[in-house]
Amino acid sequence: MSGIVILTQVFLPVVLLAWMAFWPAKGWLAWGLQLISVTAVLLGLGLAALWAMPPFWLPHVYGLILVLVALAHLARKGVPGPGLWHLSAAGSVILLVVAGLGGFGGYLAWQAAKGRVPPEAAIVNIAPPFPPGHYLVAHGGSTPMVNVHLKTLDEAVERFRSWRGQSKALDIFRIHPTGFHKTGWQPEDPARYSTFGVPVLAPCRGKVALVVDGLEDQPVPVMDREHMAGNHVAVDCGEFFVILAHLRQGSISVATGDKVAIGDLLGQMGNSGNSSEPHLHLHAQKGLPEEAPLSGEPLWLTINNRFLVRNDRLHISR
Repeated sequence: MSGIVILTQVFLPVVLLAWMAFWPAKGWLAWGLQLISVTAVLLGLGLAALWAMPPFWLPHVYGLILVLVALAHLARKGVPGPGLWHLSAAGSVILLVVAGLGGFGGYLAWQAAKGRVPPEAAIVNIAPPFPPGHYLVAHGGSTPMVNVHLKTLDEAVERFRSWRGQSKALDIFRIHPTGFHKTGWQPEDPARYSTFGVPVLAPCRGKVALVVDGLEDQPVPVMDREHMAGNHVAVDCGEFFVILAHLRQGSISVATGDKVAIGDLLGQMGNSGNSSEPHLHLHAQKGLPEEAPLSGEPLWLTINNRFLVRNDRLHISR
């Protein structure tokens, strides 16, 4: 885990919960503001942050602890005490600072919640491009708060134009049922991630339109920005193309022009290209321009008719 993840997803929630539990604000107004502020921070982090490591269930644990702390305070006579606000100047400053964090947390939660709403635009549906197992969405949704790919819709940035087709993409990890997805703290070897080597399957019936292979899988967190998509396959699904990227070097088992059926093996998930750790990048687009194959018109994508957003989990059982 990076330092920022430890700070925001472990240290900050633990400190705020301990503050609620052991130093409750005195007075109903002060305590109410304390509770609302901490709730907003935890909600914002829970919805907007990526919960891969720490795992997806940790925000639920934080929420349960907060509920138990609040109920315990309400059950104790005299807590939070009579009156509205009985805090020292220093205590008031701390509470107001946390209230500010709560306001920011509310904004994060609002943007993340908006990202769960399917847009009123063309959406194409595909079959799961991976075998039975448990998967976690790292990036997905209709707002930049939960889907970093959307930034490439900005036509004012020239370098984004050749990657416009991936603007509505999904990034997906394979995880253990317990939520963990790697062996070790921050392993450099991509093979120590549960995603690495997972088969990638054809998500539609169609024809292979493009294959790029031969690029090395990078050690984590090295990224190859000269070959953004890394090893990848484009499948012509008829009215649209699906691109499956960051595949494992030498794993691609199809060639341009091959016909594929749903579930046919295309390759394996890897860590080639602009990938911070092993995952499957998946997007749909109209067109496959020869000069810049990933510059087609981006399309919203569902898997089994499900619009997927960051931290959504999929259990494939077929």
